[in-house]
Amino acid sequence: MPTTEPPLLADVYPALVSFLDTALTEEGEPALARALARLRFHGWCTCGHACTYLITAPAPRASGAWIHVDDEEAPRVWLQLDQDRSSFAGMEICAFDLGPAPALDPHRPAALG
Repeated sequence: MPTTEPPLLADVYPALVSFLDTALTEEGEPALARALARLRFHGWCTCGHACTYLITAPAPRASGAWIHVDDEEAPRVWLQLDQDRSSFAGMEICAFDLGPAPALDPHRPAALG
């Protein structure tokens, strides 16, 4: 039986991907901005109901390097780079209105409203 790939992050949270694309391009990271289009939504971290870490790659792909996208007031998203630093393994959604995605994401953490 073939396995189904997780949905594209842009299909689940288009506003997040659009924001990050603009922010990364403005920060001089166009290659990382382009990588956003290929990210898959693997779900939310399950360490606790209020955890706000969104998974975009299998766990072994994560590195210890992060990029912080912080605005003076909001939004704030911290991006965890993958091991080869050409894409992202996940992201901590600190302050960002993800908008509705109940059909695609029924397990959204309570902390994200």
